[in-house]
Amino acid sequence: MPYHSTTTGPNPDPDTQVQDLWIWPDSRGVRWWTPEHAGILPLTTPWASPVQPSIQALRDLERSLSLGAALAEPLAARLTALLDTGNALRLHLSRDLPAAWTDGPFEWLTLAGQPLFGRLIVERQAPALFEPAPPIAPEREIAVLNLIAPDEPIQPADALDAALVRLYDGQAAVEHWLADMDPTRIGALIVIAHGTECDDESPLRLPDGRSWSLPPARGLPPLVILMACGNDTGNLLVDGRRLLDAGAATVLAPLGRPCPAAAGAFLADFVRAWRTGRRLDAILAEAQRPASAARGARLLRLLGRGDLRMDRAPEPAESGDAELVAAVRGGQDAALTVLIDRLTLRALQQGAELDQAEQRLRQCLDAGRDNERGERWLGERLEAMSERLWPLSQAWIRPLEVLLAEAHDHRRLPRLEATCAGFGRNALGWPPSFHHYGAKLYYRTGRYALALQEVALGLNRLGAEDPCERGRGLLGHLVSLLVDVDLPAPAAALHQRLDDCLARRTDPEVAWDRFKLRDRAARIALRQGRIERAATLYRLKRAESVHFGGDGQRELAWLLYIESWRDPLGAAIHPAQEVESRLDAIGTLDPGPGNDDALYLLRAYAAWAWRAQRPEAVERLERFTPLLEARLFAGDAGPPGFVFAYLHLCRREGFAGTPTLPSWETIATVLEEQRYFLELAAFAALLGEPDRAERLLDRFGAQRFGREPFVFPDWLGDVGLSDWAGLVAERTGVERQVLGAEAPSPETLLVSGLLPL
Repeated sequence: MPYHSTTTGPNPDPDTQVQDLWIWPDSRGVRWWTPEHAGILPLTTPWASPVQPSIQALRDLERSLSLGAALAEPLAARLTALLDTGNALRLHLSRDLPAAWTDGPFEWLTLAGQPLFGRLIVERQAPALFEPAPPIAPEREIAVLNLIAPDEPIQPADALDAALVRLYDGQAAVEHWLADMDPTRIGALIVIAHGTECDDESPLRLPDGRSWSLPPARGLPPLVILMACGNDTGNLLVDGRRLLDAGAATVLAPLGRPCPAAAGAFLADFVRAWRTGRRLDAILAEAQRPASAARGARLLRLLGRGDLRMDRAPEPAESGDAELVAAVRGGQDAALTVLIDRLTLRALQQGAELDQAEQRLRQCLDAGRDNERGERWLGERLEAMSERLWPLSQAWIRPLEVLLAEAHDHRRLPRLEATCAGFGRNALGWPPSFHHYGAKLYYRTGRYALALQEVALGLNRLGAEDPCERGRGLLGHLVSLLVDVDLPAPAAALHQRLDDCLARRTDPEVAWDRFKLRDRAARIALRQGRIERAATLYRLKRAESVHFGGDGQRELAWLLYIESWRDPLGAAIHPAQEVESRLDAIGTLDPGPGNDDALYLLRAYAAWAWRAQRPEAVERLERFTPLLEARLFAGDAGPPGFVFAYLHLCRREGFAGTPTLPSWETIATVLEEQRYFLELAAFAALLGEPDRAERLLDRFGAQRFGREPFVFPDWLGDVGLSDWAGLVAERTGVERQVLGAEAPSPETLLVSGLLPL
């Protein structure tokens, strides 16, 4: 079943599913958009023939014309597929479209021999950019300006319920009202008059014979209905566009000459239904459905927006962005659904890619990349409601969920991977930057070949001028991947290029990007054996962390980790003592399901306990071992697995007080299952298991090659990735020389860059 749209307001009829199809101009023709799909139709006109169908012949039942025969094939197929579902369809034709689109008689066509009235709701001159329309307060007046002479035998105004409208009867009353009243304060204005039916003069005729048109100088209400006789070239519709330009949101006006009695009957039914809170377009569709409406409602065209209605309380889709954000913060998932779907449509209407919708969502909800608490909150909210979003919204929300889950809650990743696997990325319009998010699915589970392939795909979709702006996430992720697959030379070259690129930016996000890049630079330095540089970079990053709402604990963990390998006894004062005080202050350790800082503090402290030969430090770690063992089997096994590996090294060296630990085989099995091959090879070498280390190095080598060679764009040639096999072979030699030895020293691992990261 097609996805029910909530684009512009509540469902016009509780028993009817209504789909939305928006069409607006594009440099390649027209862009069509539904909540499920979007694309380009290479059309300048919707019609299959150069001669547009005659509205007069169709209207006067002189001929019947099928949708398939009348419309150009790509459009005919799209409309047929949507209408064949049995649901009603709202066709929104942007006011920026050529006249061949907005003037065409779409609703007069047939499908399978049946008329489209009541099934196809055509919104002509639709806003080029959707904004919500709040409901019109029921107490606002519906003014009826009756310019039909009192001696006319049929008076359409007589059909109206006097309790529902305010009637201004006659030329004098109308002119007095126009002079004294502020039209912007009423809910709707209905003008009943004879028409001049002339293109070259005002469209309406006063009882004294003069031509007349509604003066907009003092403003207009949201809805204007012109009920008069127009000509077949649409002189009343031309006047309707003038009223839209003057401030009306919607105009109803006929194409042709309505029957006075039918006009009165429509107005009476319309006012009654509109006063109950129903949408304008739904009322019109129902009125057009019977064949008896041929000289009444079927002549009316809807110009502007069809979602106007009267009510005191807005639905979420009728609320402004600020009201939606307040509702989201109050826990209303429906408001978040509407906000995200609205940002999707708005981004596409502005010609932007979907990553700009993500940026706008982060801004609305204060969940920027430098706001960890905001990101955690957003990830939790999305998990609860993202399945209810439009498919096109899910095309950017699911990748965002991956990014947030990888950072803050690894438990969600398996579900997200299964969900994202069903997406047709190109069909749904993934921006190149979203390949960075997709790569996170593989990165967290050590499937580096797939992650590298995903990043390469995204980079190849960027032009040489884009990386600094839209490609920074991809390039930063590539730096991290190169560190993880132990290729520090190209990682360093790419880091320098990205750092220089960021130095030329002045946007608000650049400070956060540089902050994150410093962590990557430090890890590159560790892979290069440049220990002093790594430590200095983490000191700088720690000093900056306060500017991004951090407390410096992650950087403290890295500083102790580095000093544990380089100078463990010198670290006894700082930073080991600071880490001890933080651990002692922890009551019950309850790390989150993501990359919790406390786990990295424990990892660093365990490394220091081993390198500094501190039994009392081992004893301090003992109270955390039950939780660490639980985490070993739930989520990322890296930090707890490393803690246990260092404690096994302590036990191997005969430390007293070593706590009860999971067996080394258990730890090694879990880390291998999570593809920590290089890190596990380092631990195996330190524990005197060269055969295990060799086997793990073989598996690690396989991580660096995909089923097909990685193809990076030419504009990355200067960072040294063109000879991938040569890079890998050179580094493989170092790895086997160091980790294949019988008993490599910690110092050897440090200077070679092969300490477990």
